[in-house]
Amino acid sequence: MPSERFYRLSEEKQNLIWKASMKEFISEPYEKVSINKIIKGAGISRGSFYTYFEDKHDLLSFLLEDTERQWRKNCLLCLEKTDGDIFSTMEVMMEYGIEFCKNNDLFRLHKNLIVYPDTVMSECLSEDMALKQTAREEFLRKVDRSRLRDQTDDGVMLLMKQCTISMMAGFVEFYRNPEREEHIKEEYKKALSVLRYGAYKATEKDQVED
Repeated sequence: MPSERFYRLSEEKQNLIWKASMKEFISEPYEKVSINKIIKGAGISRGSFYTYFEDKHDLLSFLLEDTERQWRKNCLLCLEKTDGDIFSTMEVMMEYGIEFCKNNDLFRLHKNLIVYPDTVMSECLSEDMALKQTAREEFLRKVDRSRLRDQTDDGVMLLMKQCTISMMAGFVEFYRNPEREEHIKEEYKKALSVLRYGAYKATEKDQVED
């Protein structure tokens, strides 16, 4: 992960490095990623680069974790704005995700990751489990469970997982057919509706059993 010197840079400079790095990792297979192109695009020296990151493994790990951290942050902010409504939050996150996809071709980046040797994958995709656990706990605190059938932590996280899986499928479809953006958003709303209300119509028998 980045050194303290990286985090002492201005936000503008950090963003330049992030954008130049993301552009290179998306454009080239891992073995062809050029540190020279990255430093040229970011307007920094080679010496400076190595005071911020150990190598390109370290840089890639940062890009992936930073992207996930941005996603978690926006998700928690959306939960606050929707008073904990997980379905409204996920609908907003779909909008946010597609806008992010337009500016950052993460589909191509993750496609490139698949061809990495296992050792490289394990190094670059290492997780800060303490941070993820903290984010999970904060998410669970903010969710309004009052209308959920299963209000347990496991039940809420399973619901979140299903919402996210459907969203990821929408992103893949968007990369393949960006002209279908509005249709994809509508399809996701329908998927959320099925998760919210169920696929079956309620019958008198169901009401008795409930």
